[in-house]
Amino acid sequence: MQRRLGLIVMATLAAAGVRADELIVWRLIDGRLTSDASAPLGPIAVGSLQKPFVARAWATSHPGAVAPRLRCAGGATCWYRPGHGELGLAQATALSCNAYFRSLAVDVAPEMRARALRAEGFRVDDAVSPDRSIGIDPEGHIAIEAGTLLSAYARLIREPWASGEALRRELLAGLRSAARQGTASPLAGRAVWAKTGTAKALDGQPLATSGLILTVDDAGRATLGLLSRGTGRQAAAALAQRSTMPEGAPTVETRSEAGRVSVDLFALLSPREVVARNLSSSPVGGSRGFVGPGGVQRLTAGDRLGEGLWELQVPGQGLRRTLQAALACDGLKDGTLRLTATMQEREYVSGVIAAELAGGSRPLRLSLGAAVLRFLALGPRHAAAHVCDSTHCAFFAGRGPRLAWPAAGQAVELKTAAAPLDDALWREISSQAARPGPSHWTSHCGGVPLSAHYVWGSGSRTAAPCPLHGPTESRPWTRLWAAAEVQKAFGPGVRELRVVERDGAWRLRIDTAESTRELLYDQVHRLLAVPLGWGALPSPATQIVRALGGFRATGVGLGHRVGLCLGEERRYATIAGSWPLRAIN
Repeated sequence: MQRRLGLIVMATLAAAGVRADELIVWRLIDGRLTSDASAPLGPIAVGSLQKPFVARAWATSHPGAVAPRLRCAGGATCWYRPGHGELGLAQATALSCNAYFRSLAVDVAPEMRARALRAEGFRVDDAVSPDRSIGIDPEGHIAIEAGTLLSAYARLIREPWASGEALRRELLAGLRSAARQGTASPLAGRAVWAKTGTAKALDGQPLATSGLILTVDDAGRATLGLLSRGTGRQAAAALAQRSTMPEGAPTVETRSEAGRVSVDLFALLSPREVVARNLSSSPVGGSRGFVGPGGVQRLTAGDRLGEGLWELQVPGQGLRRTLQAALACDGLKDGTLRLTATMQEREYVSGVIAAELAGGSRPLRLSLGAAVLRFLALGPRHAAAHVCDSTHCAFFAGRGPRLAWPAAGQAVELKTAAAPLDDALWREISSQAARPGPSHWTSHCGGVPLSAHYVWGSGSRTAAPCPLHGPTESRPWTRLWAAAEVQKAFGPGVRELRVVERDGAWRLRIDTAESTRELLYDQVHRLLAVPLGWGALPSPATQIVRALGGFRATGVGLGHRVGLCLGEERRYATIAGSWPLRAIN
């Protein structure tokens, strides 16, 4: 399937006369913007990428109203001449229907349209007509910096609207659908929200256009691609093809019938060097020939190694890991490497159990294995792999050693090896995964489990009670963050850190002299890990206050506190075969 998708994308590009290496790319990861050397400077016109913010302007000016439905007749009213027919906001977003979004714009006062676009960082030179507000702007009166646009989309995905939150969710459904069957469908199979745009050609050539594609993945990483000559759909096809080139990552399929899982390895270390040793008893083929038993290959961009038992090392960072998998190594623009391992589900589940449970009874291993399979069934978590090996997805140790990360860039071995799952346990895990149960797990619930929505701002708003612990068994913790380390994590000038709840979700409010922003738990956890290590924020904090020399954070439990609790096994027999389904707020 992966090869077939790649060939389709290549055929699409060839038919359009577009080369994937003509695509200019910007990326925004944890607030850091990177771009190709050829990226234009200053604001650019982005066409239909403006449309979601017109929807927000409509929601603001029509509080409490549901999104309208409209019949698109095509012709001069829409880019799609036959017309899209009757559609609502989600489908109109997926298909980027001009007629639908123009009708929203007409129903909003001009000053409100301008205010909504300016609030997201658009440069608006004069009065905003309905057509200009949705990106039909041949003179380029509305433009925006690439980094500002990526930040605006990242907020759109993560932050609820004070007015019209139901419309935002419908809009997000449309952005998901755009990547499956809409204008960004060349990206089908990737776990992203996506929007295409077509604008007047950047070089000013009359009657020519530039194409844009913007994506945001489940990790909050945002990408903007620009074809100086082309359409938005062609830009999406170029981005899909570019992701198979050395500077990108392999195309992702959903879980196959064969039960294969792709894992993004070591991304948080940004390795520039990875060494693979063949621990198999026979040679294993690769893109540079066979690697014999005990043989070593220093991986470079473009290397591929067939399935085998590999020991991987990242020199200088203390990391060593053994796993049974096929490997793909790709180079990124900043000179670092992206390593993707593709393995059987059984190997992945075994590696998660080895990491999450240093010891653990058979019933606990059984329940965790079933939860991992349900987690995989939810679909890919990244644009370039099903899952990563960090806490964003699941702690994965392969066949060992199990590691600790006192600092983000240094690993310490805790355990030398992990035994694969035996046949009987794997059969039980597969059987239990087919029954209702948790698809997330945590080290200790803190006495009061949290909902997925509370931690990540999406998903279920209910939490299953933990049969192991109550509020009196909260496992409290306290952390002191030095002011200098806080500046390294969140940037200079931090004056206040405060835990807030918005739309039922945990957020950290960061106030500086120049701005205020709010981050979800995963984002805060990753940023603090760089200067302070992964233990800096053990779970969503209940309070963060000023303290001598910095800030004091307090909380309970370990991990995100959602789903199956892996804490002490007291009374664990009561949940070995079932999961409490009663929901609590």
